[in-house]
Amino acid sequence: MRRSLPLVLLAACLALTACGPGPGPRAADPRSLPSGDPRYRPLDAYDTTDAEAAVLGEARWTLAKECMRGLGFDSLRGLKVRPVPPWPHRPAGTGVLTLEVVVSDEFRYGVQDPEQAAAHGYRSPAAEGARHRPRRQWTLPEYLALTGDFVGDDPRTVHGHPIPARGCLGQAERRLHGGVDPRDRTDPVRTLSDQALREARRDPAWKSADRAWSACMRAAGYGYATPQDAQEGRDRREAELKQRLSGGPDADGPTGQEKRAATADARCKQRTGYVRAVHAVDVRVQTRLVADHRGELEEQRARVREAVRTARAVLESR
Repeated sequence: MRRSLPLVLLAACLALTACGPGPGPRAADPRSLPSGDPRYRPLDAYDTTDAEAAVLGEARWTLAKECMRGLGFDSLRGLKVRPVPPWPHRPAGTGVLTLEVVVSDEFRYGVQDPEQAAAHGYRSPAAEGARHRPRRQWTLPEYLALTGDFVGDDPRTVHGHPIPARGCLGQAERRLHGGVDPRDRTDPVRTLSDQALREARRDPAWKSADRAWSACMRAAGYGYATPQDAQEGRDRREAELKQRLSGGPDADGPTGQEKRAATADARCKQRTGYVRAVHAVDVRVQTRLVADHRGELEEQRARVREAVRTARAVLESR
């Protein structure tokens, strides 16, 4: 499951803000994939599916709409919740600069398709498509009432009503998840997925794949030791910052430097068999972690199923 995370820049301070779940579409259901497919990962059997995320998202926004009307926002009565709206962005000109970072399991091993890399750099096509789709422009009172994401002296009430903790969307999350906002609960799937990646990258087979990829990149004129270094692109930061501050029509898009580096990266992965090699290590580590943590993973899966049942009941009753 993928998530969109807003980065908020305020008074020279960079901070991650809380954000609701925002999964993007998968190319296929990972539960139906053969183990040799690079999209297959053992932990996915316990994760929220895209279909489940869509039901949860629709119910979340349905409840949030009702909450917003209760706070006096009658204009939202006609807000469409299918497809699920993107997580709200704070409006421009309110003292905060918001940049969105998309965390995608699709790129667990980095870019892999040279043609996609040439078009989108280190960004997934789904994320780039979402960036260009029209997004509702919320007023500050609407944004605060929806998210409860306050900064400084932001008002904690609207139309004489107190804003619920984490806003109407947070209240909806608690309704769907048995009174607990899932953002306050550790997600063992995400935790173990991150742990698996850290452990796998220390494995000799993974390091050998990194060295082969790095040698290919050197031949292409790049001095990156690992694909993570290429994606981070410290050597591109100045150009990227200049483009972002230029205010041009695609100021937030990938630079030419990023696209060229990503294309070389993907080609070297193909030439060296990188993805096949590191995926095998990742699956091995994840299989062990699933066996070690099966109980808590099954509890998480049961919580998701119960939340989906609640969400369906919400939608069927409207």
